[in-house]
Amino acid sequence: MSEIDPKFGELIKKKRIERRLTQEEVAELIGCHPQYYKNLENGKGMPSLPMFCRIMWALHISADEYVWPEQYLDNPTYKSLLNLLSRCDEYMLSVLHATAEALLTNASHKIDDKMEK
Repeated sequence: MSEIDPKFGELIKKKRIERRLTQEEVAELIGCHPQYYKNLENGKGMPSLPMFCRIMWALHISADEYVWPEQYLDNPTYKSLLNLLSRCDEYMLSVLHATAEALLTNASHKIDDKMEK
């Protein structure tokens, strides 16, 4: 991640403020110097991929929100679900995955039943 993208700094600043964290607190959470984190928020650099992942985790940001902001912002349900998923552990994710698969399988059977009638 070498090219500077000002949207990244804007996004992490917005999310940090929403979570009521200081720049110093985020820097401590992600294991970097506070000045480095301040520079990222101010669009003066881009993090390495491992640092990007730590920032996204610490601020509960889905990578989708950064990569596809239009889709994310246009659908509040999608945004809410991604936020909830980002806070789940492996077990919770496996339960949700199985539930979603069952829901979709059941929904497709209902559609098939209606079409047969």
